Amino acid sequence: MANSNGIFKRGSSHYLRVVLPLSHALRHQYKSGKVIVSLGACSYREALTAAAIKRAQILETTTPITSIKKILAPSSGAPFSYYLRDIYDRWIKSKPLSNDAINTCMRALLLYEEQTNNPPLHLLTRAQGDGFRAWLQEPERKTSSKTAYDRFTWVKTLLKYAYRDLEVISRHPWEGIELFKETTNQRRPWSGAELQTLFGQPLFQKYELPRDWRCGKDAAYWIPLLGLYTGARLSELAQLRAVDILSEGEIPSISITNLGSNQQLKTLASKRTIPIHSELIRLGFLGYANKIKVDNQDSLWPQLSQRKSKPGGYFSNWFGEYRARIGLKGYPDFHCFRHTVRSKLGESETSEHVIDAILGHEIKGSIGAKVYMHRTLKTLQAGVELLTYEQLSMTSIYKS
Repeated sequence: MANSNGIFKRGSSHYLRVVLPLSHALRHQYKSGKVIVSLGACSYREALTAAAIKRAQILETTTPITSIKKILAPSSGAPFSYYLRDIYDRWIKSKPLSNDAINTCMRALLLYEEQTNNPPLHLLTRAQGDGFRAWLQEPERKTSSKTAYDRFTWVKTLLKYAYRDLEVISRHPWEGIELFKETTNQRRPWSGAELQTLFGQPLFQKYELPRDWRCGKDAAYWIPLLGLYTGARLSELAQLRAVDILSEGEIPSISITNLGSNQQLKTLASKRTIPIHSELIRLGFLGYANKIKVDNQDSLWPQLSQRKSKPGGYFSNWFGEYRARIGLKGYPDFHCFRHTVRSKLGESETSEHVIDAILGHEIKGSIGAKVYMHRTLKTLQAGVELLTYEQLSMTSIYKS
């Protein structure tokens, strides 16, 4: 007799009974509306995991002739064979992930399958991990050490998920095998002289907006300033909506969120509210945001084209070329504004919890610290207002 989860046992083998929806592609092949799948000879705990994967595979099948044969194939009493692609299919549904993360992980998976010949996970060895690591770094592959590191790390992430979350393997076969990357460019804070060079340009001193379509007109002026006074990522700022500027309360603030149809966040900790610095208010940012709202625009930057997987992609290309033209090639780049903000707050002896809350980093420490370390807007505002740049002299020139 099957349990409520559809699993039942005959002899030494477990089986799964799946009831098909009326609209399912397999319904015409199974008049009873039920599919019986062998899970092989395994423990009940292993059967639970195997059943979860097979049930998902069956219910998602749209090509019954080709797909179902592989899904329903008996395991002949051998250990149930999971492949890394099975784990990938489960992993991408396990939590909110950006398209960039999903696609990058898939590229790493394809390389893994190519080099290792894709063995069942219970047969994967440490020697194969060492071989894959070496293969990724071979000179003929013309891959940077960072790219090789990232690809190796993505595969280890899937293996960790298979071991710890799904428990479909008894150990993490590549745990402790590391691929070290070379640090080619160390990001750092902007120096005072570099900030003077950037914000001393006519763009910021006279509001002379560039004509390059990639800069998003007004975005070219406001986004670098927001980066300097919030430490937010370029992608977070580029995808802001007008409604994300909260100007009605006692403390005007910016909501970094993924609630919009095209908004995405790097991590769950990235979702946060940042008080708007008084300097941004003095320069007219709230006036700009209110004008966009009055015009019934959704995006805070109506003229900024969005790259699908990287919201700030076009802006980043323009900003890099703009910096080069004014003598700021290479580093510091836009992301260095985050390092500038963290450095400034650290020098002001702001607590790490407040810094993490402003920058959208995972709060470090015990579970208690993570759960109860709620910071009010007043606390965050006090931290934000510590961001001062004595080298800069800017006039309020924005006219709504």
